[in-house]
Amino acid sequence: MTDEELKELVASLAISQQRNEIQFARTDAQLAKTDIQLEKTDGKLAKLIEQHEKTEAGLLQLQKIVEKVTTKLGDLGNIQGSIAEDLFRRNIVQLLAERGIKVKNVGFHVTMPGTSEYDIVAENGKEVVVMEVKNKLSSRHIRRFLNVQLAKFKREFPIYANYKIYGAIGSLIVSEAIEKQAIEEGLFVFTQSKNGGASIVNPIEFEAKTW
Repeated sequence: MTDEELKELVASLAISQQRNEIQFARTDAQLAKTDIQLEKTDGKLAKLIEQHEKTEAGLLQLQKIVEKVTTKLGDLGNIQGSIAEDLFRRNIVQLLAERGIKVKNVGFHVTMPGTSEYDIVAENGKEVVVMEVKNKLSSRHIRRFLNVQLAKFKREFPIYANYKIYGAIGSLIVSEAIEKQAIEEGLFVFTQSKNGGASIVNPIEFEAKTW
């Protein structure tokens, strides 16, 4: 190799080295940018994880609050149910007497092994009034009382097989439409009166159905 060729080779290698150094510098700069971006991404992920943990904690707290409210509402419903049952139990004898049915014995939460539970059962030796008590009466309650409770009452309590069975609904809240439905089905409808007592809303000429 001549001196001239050697000089050209060295010059070529020097240029290649410079290019490599420039490329390396660019690569290092790109890697530095990538590291910065990764740090930002890690920061965002950390924030997302923190937010997720806060959200989960918030959901757990919300769930506990809902459970407490549900429990309180359930307790309130039970209290209202007890108030309604006591109201109608205390007034049923007088109110039925005004409608010509003089009951003497009033049972509360009447049941026997293997039978359903009936909220109030009042009888006089030949007639029985079976009452279902609700806080707010609905059409579904009426249908179930007619098709299930009253339909099997004599079967579950054969002692009343020869009695006239009357059906009654007692509810603190009764809409006009539901009241009309119950009356058309032949049921006595008891509700709270304006003065805080109890009353029967059926018209005087009402004829109760017997089972």
